[in-house]
Amino acid sequence: MAVHLIPYLKEQFTPTVVDQLSTALNESSANTLKAINGALPTLLGGLARRVQASGGASSVISVLDKSDYGDTPYDVSQALDGNAISNDKIAAGRDFIGEVFDDKLTRATELISAYSGTKPQSVQTVLSLTGSILMGILGRQEQEKGLTAESLTTLLRGQVGELRQALPSGLEAMSSLLGFDELPDPTGPQTEVQGEDNFSNTAVNPNIAKSSEGERRHENVRWLRWAMIAVAVLVLALLIQKCSENQNGTDGISTDSTSRVEPNAVEDTSAATKRSIEDAHGQTTDSTAPGPLGIRDSTKLNR
Repeated sequence: MAVHLIPYLKEQFTPTVVDQLSTALNESSANTLKAINGALPTLLGGLARRVQASGGASSVISVLDKSDYGDTPYDVSQALDGNAISNDKIAAGRDFIGEVFDDKLTRATELISAYSGTKPQSVQTVLSLTGSILMGILGRQEQEKGLTAESLTTLLRGQVGELRQALPSGLEAMSSLLGFDELPDPTGPQTEVQGEDNFSNTAVNPNIAKSSEGERRHENVRWLRWAMIAVAVLVLALLIQKCSENQNGTDGISTDSTSRVEPNAVEDTSAATKRSIEDAHGQTTDSTAPGPLGIRDSTKLNR
């Protein structure tokens, strides 16, 4: 079963984190908590609505694929530096919530501000912070595990009921603004809707439903990468072997580097060697000269 995103994100806003965030925003802890409780279902509901629009899921996946998650925090506490907010760590979240809400972002911010009693700027910061965490969760899955437009849509579709229930009383106008009422409820048990998965439920690797299409795509990429590496190693080995072979200086023909070539100047022409050859073969000179076997020395032939 895939991770339940609402409780997963809510668990990160511990009382300590809420107090730190409140200080950074110059808001009361109670009002900040209300803004958080309004922002979470609003963001996830807006994302669920976005991915079910025509081309919306592919657009979101494209944003996730192009992003760099080196500075994206794994959880909310990593975006807080004591009682201050690290703007660098939530910068990507601002772009992400813009993709989710489009032209409805300003109105959604105003509704949460009025509900929670916090400033609109504070609400935008909460949304950006939450958006950065959510973007990191989904983006790392897209780049490392093959999350696709189809599996993202399936994941969010399976949690529409939870998103509706999590929207606080007093934010009913948000449901109308973002079209939550138009989101179809899932049919059948949740495991049927979301599919099986093998992801462990951690901040680094949350439990999000896999897609067979995404798995095939990433398996093909991995296979091609290793095949190219193997070919490169083979070519390099052949080049090294070729360069290590001895070549003569005239025509570049490879020669046996283990053989020992003696010049004519050191050829053994001693008398003992000649007698040994004569005993074995009957002569020491040219055997191709005419005459009987054993006396084919052209210098001894009768003329």
